[in-house]
Amino acid sequence: MMSTQNTKTIVSTVECYDAWSNTYDSDGNILQLLDNVAFEEIAQPLLNSINRDSTKQICCELGCGTGRNTTKILHTGWSIVSIKNK
Repeated sequence: MMSTQNTKTIVSTVECYDAWSNTYDSDGNILQLLDNVAFEEIAQPLLNSINRDSTKQICCELGCGTGRNTTKILHTGWSIVSIKNK
């Protein structure tokens, strides 16, 4: 009987997210699809409904992660301040 040995490596949460961030937006993660739907159905209509007569709309995005939604918000015409705490 042949035995396979699994090697476990313990890394910090930050290291794990840093390693995953390179492929997070492109690896077919189902959460990306859910995030896209939520943005299109909730966030975008909300941003579009806020007073457009104002000369400047600024959004503060807390926990911006890889910046996927940051670029979506910019495309709606808003200025944005994104904060990521590492």
